[in-house]
Amino acid sequence: MDRASILGDAIEYLKELLHKISDLQNELESSPSMPSLPPTPTSFHPLTPTLPALPSRVKEELCPSALPSPTGQQPTVEVRLREGRAVNIHMLCPRRPGLVLSAMKAIEALGLDVQQAVISCFNGFALDVFKAEVWHCTPSLSSSFQKQ
Repeated sequence: MDRASILGDAIEYLKELLHKISDLQNELESSPSMPSLPPTPTSFHPLTPTLPALPSRVKEELCPSALPSPTGQQPTVEVRLREGRAVNIHMLCPRRPGLVLSAMKAIEALGLDVQQAVISCFNGFALDVFKAEVWHCTPSLSSSFQKQ
């Protein structure tokens, strides 16, 4: 996974966030029971172009069909629960397109809020989340915290 692949994942993640923002804005505008918020003087405009607006050559660089990856590398994930509700995560696996996005979705689905992470793509893919905090305790996480 190279920089272009990470950028492609970041663009996809930002597109998803923009979609969530527009859904929430539509929900706020359509709900008459809640007091309406004053209109903001500026509206939100993304700074980066969306993926369909990019030239096809750039799209191919951002989303290559096949990336070389070390053979025989088994995925490993290490999770350490720290004091309070802090969590450290280390993930090492072969690289593939969309991996950053899917890893962040999985971490978010567990109810973790990533506050500090380092992504490395040399000789495979490594994600080190140095600080994540539980913001929504899912059943699988609550059983883990009870074991401590």
